[in-house]
Amino acid sequence: MCSDDEKGGSRILSVISVTTLASFLTGLNARLAVVGLPIIASALNADVDMMLWIIQGYMFGSTIIQLIIGRLSDLYGRVRLFNLGFLIFICAAVLAGFAPNPYVLIVARMIQGVGGALLMTLSVTILTDNVPRNSLATWLGVNQVAWRVGAVAGLSLSGVIIDVMGWRWIYLIYVPIGFIFYLWGMHTLKEAYKPEEKPRIDMGGFTLFTAFLISILLSLTMFTLGTTYIQMASILLVLSLIFLAIFVLWEIRIQQPALDLRLFKIWQFTGGITAQLLYSIGFGSFSTLLILYLEIVRGFSATSSGLLIVPFEASYLVFGVLGGRLSDKYGYVPVTVIGLISSATAFLGLSTINPSSDVNMIIFYEVMFGFGTGLFLSPNTSSIMTSVPAGKRGVASSLRSVSANIGILLSLNVAILSMVQYIPYDVASTLISSKGVENLGGYTLADLSNAIAKSFMTQALAMLAAIPFSLSRAIKRGRKVKNE
Repeated sequence: MCSDDEKGGSRILSVISVTTLASFLTGLNARLAVVGLPIIASALNADVDMMLWIIQGYMFGSTIIQLIIGRLSDLYGRVRLFNLGFLIFICAAVLAGFAPNPYVLIVARMIQGVGGALLMTLSVTILTDNVPRNSLATWLGVNQVAWRVGAVAGLSLSGVIIDVMGWRWIYLIYVPIGFIFYLWGMHTLKEAYKPEEKPRIDMGGFTLFTAFLISILLSLTMFTLGTTYIQMASILLVLSLIFLAIFVLWEIRIQQPALDLRLFKIWQFTGGITAQLLYSIGFGSFSTLLILYLEIVRGFSATSSGLLIVPFEASYLVFGVLGGRLSDKYGYVPVTVIGLISSATAFLGLSTINPSSDVNMIIFYEVMFGFGTGLFLSPNTSSIMTSVPAGKRGVASSLRSVSANIGILLSLNVAILSMVQYIPYDVASTLISSKGVENLGGYTLADLSNAIAKSFMTQALAMLAAIPFSLSRAIKRGRKVKNE
């Protein structure tokens, strides 16, 4: 007969197997279409704004649904919603694969974002519910490494899939893979969390937050279009801040909010969430900027460019688990700070690139960034999740995901805004849509390279800004222990 410890260990491994597969699937999704995006845009006759929304659509759907995911998981349990995420992801993949125009593809990507959010957010929550606290950061690191394995597979296979099977299989390939993972999840996962509250969904908060997110994204998009749209962009920006202020007031006043903002009274939680947001602003446009540099400035093919980004993902595979183990042994603060410093240093290095930069040096900076990412993400996630009561972990996971997604959504807009300070928007539009480098309007590839480099500098500053929030948690924690 198996002992209780053996049964517990077997159950934990079963849970980890499912959450790892979910992370792999969403990682594959995040990278599989990145390299082939110009081909997809050309096939569907999409302009630059549509291209941006194809990229942002997934993150938009993922972000707005976070408000409902956290509350629903705390009310009804995690497993049922997690398995539903697989089905939504699969159905959206079918819609995206047969999309007749960019509008349908954007909608499909938004729906797929909903499924992806269910998988990613609840995988963290399910792990927290089932894995011992003293090893949680390590297994979160494994979970995030699985995401990177999917990302590496996506970057490595994307060119081959497009060349051999056509761009639509970039999405359709998720159907058989996702269905197998869904069956395994149904067979394996058992609910460990028992809801304690009566069901009530905060639709008012959901509506206000969605209005805020739509307004700020449209505002930032219009700011990139030039002086003609500045007035409308400014109005939308002010409107987004008004929606955000009303949302905060609404959430504080109602009894059962979508996001329990009272969690921000816990500084370990607040510092981690803020650091996550700033890190994501730095991280979010990394792949897009590097792809632009490699394909447009350096002239590499889509397949070659995808393979040249693999060193970052491979580096994270190595250091992702290491970050979790170091955090479990030495605490999250020193590990996350070292990770942020390494990431910022890598971006400062990338801010010096030019048309003749040594590719090996670029790979070195990618590896350094992967090292920093590995040391930051899983320890920071663990510190956030363990700072709140068990009954609030679903909401905490949603807040963590919301901060990451908003950062990533803002990152691409910030990167484009930074670039258009050095080259005109119409030139950037031509380059991003891969309509050719022969019509640069007098601007050279060196000018484009400089604009991309300046964007990397902006991302580095965001990484550096996250450091004080990690350090301050050590100070607050030290004072608390002293007082006790």
